[in-house]
Amino acid sequence: MDNRDNIDNELGKLLKNEGWDAEPNQWFTHRVMHKLPAKKNNSALHFGWLCYIVAALVCVGYWVWTLAFKDSTVITVRDIIYFAIAITVTIMLILSPIVAMFRRE
Repeated sequence: MDNRDNIDNELGKLLKNEGWDAEPNQWFTHRVMHKLPAKKNNSALHFGWLCYIVAALVCVGYWVWTLAFKDSTVITVRDIIYFAIAITVTIMLILSPIVAMFRRE
């Protein structure tokens, strides 16, 4: 470890003594900052997560209400449509994070 520290110290001194000193340029920082990529706006991402969480809560609430309080002795066409919509939304909510994971790779 000492040998590496000595080499690092020697290299640091060499670079400090032999390195080229740049002239001060007032426009350098301005030019560099304009070439950097723009900062991301995460408000759409946060809104998307908020919508996903609300949809998941509504979906869970619907299934709890359906399984706990729904009278299953009579099934109407409306019940079948609601079940089909709930199943579709539930599958979409389950698969959307999985699809997002695979899109990033």
